[in-house]
Amino acid sequence: MKAIILAAGKGTRLGHYTRDIPKGMLTFNNKSLIEHQVEAYHTCGIDDIIIITGYKAEKIAIPDVRYFFNKDYERTNMVESFFCAESEFNDELVVSYADLLFEAGVLKRLIAHKSDIVVTADTCWKAYWVARHGDIKKDAESLVFADDGRIREIGKSDPEVADMHARYVGLIKFTSKGLDMTKRVYHAAKSTYWGKPWQTSRIFQKAYMTDLLQAIIDSGAAVYPLKIERGWLEFDTVEDYEKTKSWVENGTIDRFYSPEG
Repeated sequence: MKAIILAAGKGTRLGHYTRDIPKGMLTFNNKSLIEHQVEAYHTCGIDDIIIITGYKAEKIAIPDVRYFFNKDYERTNMVESFFCAESEFNDELVVSYADLLFEAGVLKRLIAHKSDIVVTADTCWKAYWVARHGDIKKDAESLVFADDGRIREIGKSDPEVADMHARYVGLIKFTSKGLDMTKRVYHAAKSTYWGKPWQTSRIFQKAYMTDLLQAIIDSGAAVYPLKIERGWLEFDTVEDYEKTKSWVENGTIDRFYSPEG
């Protein structure tokens, strides 16, 4: 099994914190976010780790990993970064966003899940969202479970509260079969939509991973959730970063995330 960490983006919403470094190199508890992820992967037995770089690529210098460079990182988004490593889509793999922390226990459960495409989904996310944003509707997107347990909808902005069954976490597992399905959907869409609107994105090359996941669902393939209750953190804005560090200082971080979890 391999891991791919998507770390090409500029992280502009983190302001001065990412003026000189990618957001995956933000320091949390004396290590960068990417270093925390690499440790979690090693703990769970994944040693073949790939980092997709772009913005300030030279600032990411993690030993014993492999690198792919998205030379078009300023004009593309996560899906294109992911497919920079398409040559590695020959084994089971886990994909993570570089601005996350996740407990090793969450990763172990994801690895053990038997479905071909599995998306980590926090069903107990609202307290974390209120602590971060003061409102569960801030920066909200849909994640709807179907009656058969699959994900039916993901990534739509400004959803109704009833369509927020869980919060999407940027931590996904693909089996080899799941990757084959993903490649078919991606290449079919790319041939039709390159330079045009696709799913929620204004042009195909700016697509989010949730756009790709929704397209896979629309194709009739099964995408399942790994339902978790907390166990992760996201660093998307200056406020996120500063609030989370304050929770460490005042001893309340365990409400949402435990480094030993």
